Amino acid sequence: MIEAFFNGILYVFLFVTLYLEVFFLITFFEERGNLTEKSKNKKLSYYPSTTIIVPCWNEEKTVAGTIHSLLRLNYPKNKLNIFIVDDGSTDNTWEVIQKFANNPQITLIKKENGGKHTAVNLGIKESNSELIGCLDADSFVEKDALLEIARAFNEDKLMMAATPMLVVHEPQTMLQKMQKTEYHTGAFLKRMLSPLDAINVTPGPFSIFRKEVYEKIGLYKKAHNTEDMEFALRMQAHHMRIRNVHTAQVHTKTPDTLYKLYRQRLRWAYGTMKNTLDYRFMIFRREYGILGMITLPLSFFGVFIFLYNFGFIAFHSIQRLLEKAIQISTTGFSFAIPQFDSFFFNTDFMALLSYVFLGLGLFIIWNGVRLAEGRFRPTTGIFYFIVLYGIVAPLWFTRAVWNVLFSKGTNWR
Repeated sequence: MIEAFFNGILYVFLFVTLYLEVFFLITFFEERGNLTEKSKNKKLSYYPSTTIIVPCWNEEKTVAGTIHSLLRLNYPKNKLNIFIVDDGSTDNTWEVIQKFANNPQITLIKKENGGKHTAVNLGIKESNSELIGCLDADSFVEKDALLEIARAFNEDKLMMAATPMLVVHEPQTMLQKMQKTEYHTGAFLKRMLSPLDAINVTPGPFSIFRKEVYEKIGLYKKAHNTEDMEFALRMQAHHMRIRNVHTAQVHTKTPDTLYKLYRQRLRWAYGTMKNTLDYRFMIFRREYGILGMITLPLSFFGVFIFLYNFGFIAFHSIQRLLEKAIQISTTGFSFAIPQFDSFFFNTDFMALLSYVFLGLGLFIIWNGVRLAEGRFRPTTGIFYFIVLYGIVAPLWFTRAVWNVLFSKGTNWR
């Protein structure tokens, strides 16, 4: 009876997951004709004035590369201003950025430490540009990224914000290669959510906004160390259009150790759940479309679905291993070795559902890689993602749920 109950819950969760995969694939087939490559026309009819704010806190190793990538942008220099805001760094960040002090495009600002959102807000207040964006000091933009985003703003006068495609910069470790495939998959899902007005986060690396957005709904505010999500939800609450421009690529550095990855993802998972709770009035409200009916419920309840599925699989895997150990101890190793026979191929409903689930997941990964790289090629990162992600993700998801339940916050780093 108890086993049937837990199996029933698993069936429901697998069905929900399968439904979402099919939903994204249907959206993909509808959008396939719009998944174009970069425009060959390198000129715009109009170049909106733009300010890019780079908030820094102890980024001496990467900030120079970030600034150089901005200076290489294929965009008129008289239309692009770059604000470098040192948020009270305690390392040599301020000394490193002094080499750019005489560049007419660049303004250097130093302030007491107050958090990333205060640094970005200071830059916004100082800017008079039509478009204002942010670039994290550990990220690097491709030279046509701003051109592609400005083109999208020119074509869609109702678009209030644009998000780029994020890709992992020079992955070295096994975990970074895993994250590369994760980012490719995430890029595919965000691109599918874009035409549905269902994007729930405007990430720090190179999200660009019309200045009037800040004039209408205000500046960033402290929001569980995930201010970029809170701001996106505030925009969605005011029915402001956010679009993903997948042809604008931004490379970002990712954690290279499990501990660093855990700290980052704990902050993301906790912030996602807390911000979703803060904007719970949008959940299952038809006036907020797919965002309210799918994106936000998935942002919150998806964590529990993931953890339940993981626990179910882990429990039964351990149970099978124990049974196999007993079998070996009683009958010997040779009798315990499984013999493959197609007649005994598992064809019960749960197994078939899992096969379909895995197949659709691989199809999404395949299209995510194609969208990011222009073509699909098998890599070790795909293998690491399939094998490792389901093992390491429960670490931060479990802690995030604990922190939400007992009102324990997270640190930025």
